[in-house]
Amino acid sequence: MGTDQAAHYRLDDEQRARIRDCLTKDGLSLPSDRLERLVRGIEASIDHFLAAAPQGAFRDAHDALRHLWKLCHLDKPPALVLRRELQKLPKRAVEHMGRRARVVIPHLFPGETIEVGVFDPPERLAARFLSWANSADDQKLVAALGILSAEGGGWVAGRSRGDGKRSRPQFEPMIMGEVRGTGARDLSGGAPSDDAGRELVMRLALDWRHATGHEPKPGRSDCAGFGDLVHSVYQWLDDSEQARERAVYALRWYWGTLKSKRRRAAPFAEPLVCADCRWVQPGESRDEFFCQKLSIGCEAARDAGQECGPEGLLFEEAV
Repeated sequence: MGTDQAAHYRLDDEQRARIRDCLTKDGLSLPSDRLERLVRGIEASIDHFLAAAPQGAFRDAHDALRHLWKLCHLDKPPALVLRRELQKLPKRAVEHMGRRARVVIPHLFPGETIEVGVFDPPERLAARFLSWANSADDQKLVAALGILSAEGGGWVAGRSRGDGKRSRPQFEPMIMGEVRGTGARDLSGGAPSDDAGRELVMRLALDWRHATGHEPKPGRSDCAGFGDLVHSVYQWLDDSEQARERAVYALRWYWGTLKSKRRRAAPFAEPLVCADCRWVQPGESRDEFFCQKLSIGCEAARDAGQECGPEGLLFEEAV
């Protein structure tokens, strides 16, 4: 559910365009301010999920190192920005780089090391690595971070655009043993599951309702707008083949839960009677009624032109 609190997760231009496509599927088009409200709400909902997910620490570290790797592989890597980003890295990411730096730095720069003893704990290696990075010149820093942030990589299929279409394949680095988009680790990237995933779908439904003023249309596939949004978010969080199955499961649970709640909250049906002859009585269900006078269902009587009362006044609540 959207909040005014700033979210750390940010949707890129392609993801924003995907949200507009989801709205279009339901015949909706939002002005820029309400579209931005929906985007902010989705970002905050994803942020809430990542903070609650058991593997959020892995995802945070992976995201930070992936961002660092991308900066290092720009045509002109911004050393100043890299130094700032290095100071903001999650603890798990710094410790990962520290463990690798004990081997990588001596190979890159003979005579330099961050290691004192072979049994140095991760936090000590991380501190020594940050100390080395602070004193290294820009050229050394870029070279080291480009290697320490990833261990190779590979080409993966592009993001799903819905209707079986995907964007262009892209190269993804292998970070902490995972190449994003291959589904190598089950749930490691924060893929929605169980209680956290169910809450995510509920919050996305509130975001949709708050921004559009319309209830999400039921459905478990990506054919409807809200269903497509849920499928898209699941793929953004874990771009693997299993993401679609998890999205279908979460949507099935959400619509089933909503239907049960509405059934329990529905008031008992007030008896309805014919406005003219008052001979009608309840039929086989709460939505059906039977005309004792004509011995046929009320809908049949109406279709046959045998209405007992004026048009629009065939039934009224009994008082």
